[in-house]
Amino acid sequence: MRKNESSSTSRILTRRTALSLAAVLASTMALGACGTGADTGSAEKGDVVLELWDTDTRPERTENLKALISMFEAKNPGIKVNYLGLPTDSYMQKISTAIATKATPDIITPKASDISALVAQGALASLDNDFKSGGWEDKISPAMAESSRAASPDGKLYLTPATSLADVVYYRSDLFKNAGLSSPSTWDDFYTAAQKLTDKASGKFGYTLRGGNGFFAQFIQMVYPQAGIDRFFREDGTSTLNDPAIVAAAEKYAALYAKDTASSDLTADFKTMVAQFGAGGAAMLSHSIGSYPTHVAALGADKVAAVAPFPSASGKTVLTGRMTTGFSMFQASAHKEAAWKFLQYTMSAEGNSFWAQKSGYLPGNTEVAKESWVTQNPAMQASVKALENKDAVLLEQPYYLPEFNSITTTEMLPEWQKVLQGQLSMKDFLTASAEKLTKAQQKYMKK
Repeated sequence: MRKNESSSTSRILTRRTALSLAAVLASTMALGACGTGADTGSAEKGDVVLELWDTDTRPERTENLKALISMFEAKNPGIKVNYLGLPTDSYMQKISTAIATKATPDIITPKASDISALVAQGALASLDNDFKSGGWEDKISPAMAESSRAASPDGKLYLTPATSLADVVYYRSDLFKNAGLSSPSTWDDFYTAAQKLTDKASGKFGYTLRGGNGFFAQFIQMVYPQAGIDRFFREDGTSTLNDPAIVAAAEKYAALYAKDTASSDLTADFKTMVAQFGAGGAAMLSHSIGSYPTHVAALGADKVAAVAPFPSASGKTVLTGRMTTGFSMFQASAHKEAAWKFLQYTMSAEGNSFWAQKSGYLPGNTEVAKESWVTQNPAMQASVKALENKDAVLLEQPYYLPEFNSITTTEMLPEWQKVLQGQLSMKDFLTASAEKLTKAQQKYMKK
């Protein structure tokens, strides 16, 4: 569990995560069924009809969410839920337009990093009173509920603690066995395995490093725990990104590139990494527990294993990627009672078990967490076991900073690739990025 921090500044940092709202584009309100994937349903006269917008429209997920909706409707005659899939790469533009024109739906599946921007506009309804009166405080993981509240700027609950992600290191158990290697349990084990499992002549590498889009999540996962640093900012608001321990850990991590990883990893994104891992081109991969079903589908459960990020040399265990996912209700909904019934269903034993299992995420419902599909999933169990460590500390990324996303994606990505190619030193890279983050954090603290 996260340790209590003494200062009010630290409490703010550990309670608030968010991402700045994408700019509102001058677009027309083409949010109906035409061209958007809307499911108009077949509501009978007198039925309450809820509109649900989904921000993550992968085909399999969409199918599962529609199945969840059907399960809810079967339990709640008189309530129909219309599904609308928004474009994954531009959903915030659509939502912004809907807010501006007072045409929001009843329910949405936002990312935790979207919450602060939506709350700032008064778009979401607080769920605290209903959550408490419904007895959910005793049924839902306290850590997940706290994580959901941490996503908002005011510490209130706007996102149901339905499911949660966590970071793990996947490894090909078959390749490890063939090489006479046991499960890695330390950073030294990790680097030794990466070296021993690399055979450049045959195109086999010990690890696949994310050099392309989305690199920052895996960078944080593999560097901060290794350095034993458990927060992004010091008390004075200065960034820890260029802390000497971070720089040293990052240099060691980046040194894997083109030595124990493929040179093509310079532009590797998640899909590329998964393909390498599945084809045997890489023996280890860093990602969240959500990708476990994908690896099993490609390889079989007997060839896929996972471990949580390893303790630092000092013995500190820093856990990353613990992001809660769920559903939110719009403040302007004309059917709040019916919408809350749906949100409750996503946290109930039946609904939560189905949705979490299909998503490949940790369930928020504590009873569901005892089910065999959770206890027999090695990626989930690695995450659960790591969290049970009383000395483990959760590292929360500062999504509440409006500049955070642009700094860590748009601005840092090309510089990261320069580092991998030897065109920029790691220290200069992290120092420049730390200065930007410090400026953003200190500006936030003044407000």
